[in-house]
Amino acid sequence: MSIELKIFIACAAIQCLYYMLVFVRLNFVRPFSGLPEFLPPASVIICAKNEAQNLAQYLKVVLIQQYKQYEVIVVNDQSTDNTADVLVEYYLRNKNFKIINVDANEAKTYAGKKYALMKGIEAATFDTIVVTDADCRPATTYWLAKVVGAYMNETKIVLAHSPYEKQPGFLNKLIRYENFITAIQYFGFAKLGLPYMGVGRNLSYKKDLFHSFKGFDKNKNIPTGDDDLFVNAVATGKNTELCIDKDAFVYTKPQTSFSAWLNQKRRHLRSSFSYKFHHMALLFLFSLSSFLFYAVFIFLLVKVASVKLVLAIFFGTLLLKFVSMFRVYGKLGSSDLRFLSPLLDITYTLYLLIIFFLLLLKPKNSWT
Repeated sequence: MSIELKIFIACAAIQCLYYMLVFVRLNFVRPFSGLPEFLPPASVIICAKNEAQNLAQYLKVVLIQQYKQYEVIVVNDQSTDNTADVLVEYYLRNKNFKIINVDANEAKTYAGKKYALMKGIEAATFDTIVVTDADCRPATTYWLAKVVGAYMNETKIVLAHSPYEKQPGFLNKLIRYENFITAIQYFGFAKLGLPYMGVGRNLSYKKDLFHSFKGFDKNKNIPTGDDDLFVNAVATGKNTELCIDKDAFVYTKPQTSFSAWLNQKRRHLRSSFSYKFHHMALLFLFSLSSFLFYAVFIFLLVKVASVKLVLAIFFGTLLLKFVSMFRVYGKLGSSDLRFLSPLLDITYTLYLLIIFFLLLLKPKNSWT
């Protein structure tokens, strides 16, 4: 048996292990059939920088949640558009609405979005913090209740899902597929007892946990990571709960150009270099095995070596991925991607190669 064939079999085996031991667990995560009788008061925090249009369109859904006691705090992070005017209009109509302004000449002690988010948390009245973004739209008016309702006795963090909106074109499907793969990874490992990240578009945690960890002090100079680096540092198998419920989804608009999407992902993924080592190792092994699986498969076909065995392993692996994730696609609001998944997976592998080289470039020191 050639070394190439051994590598191919090993990569196929690794991919199957990830899907069968980690990601398949999401088939057994069910939404809560009801809500607890008592839901604690909550503070929703949104950081906004030049988001007037998005706030005018989406903030109203956050303010009409079916929730007994909650407040919405928007931190206006040195916006130069008419964000302030939009926020004042909401403030005049909503008693549970707060505005925090970061002045233009205010010296920021934390990089990127962290300073604005920290100011929002400090201004929060309640211990249960729920964060989302200005360009995000809760799927229903039960979003907040579903997210906070996922808290159990020992829970300090709730990881919820944020799909991208469906739009025409293959790029939209690829972006949503990449988001799906990211979601099954952080949800799957959290279900396994190894939570390593969350997304700031739909995330909740306790204020006392934030303070006990001294907020963002350990990563204050990294422009990104206000969500995933914080979760990576403080989340455990015992204090983390999942909320995979379509009523609790928060939708956001995807990028519409390939270059803009890559730049966005490059900025976000840089924080992953600061993850705990075992988390980085597990994620790197998954990505590397995925890339080599396709690369070595093509090499073996060109070489015309053990073609029948290679084809059997290749299609067997794809079938296992498809079957194990069939229901999960539906759970995560991506049912339309099921039958395109083989093509999307190949394209996603090329994306991994491109993003790897982009990560070597110096990032822009900004969160927008």
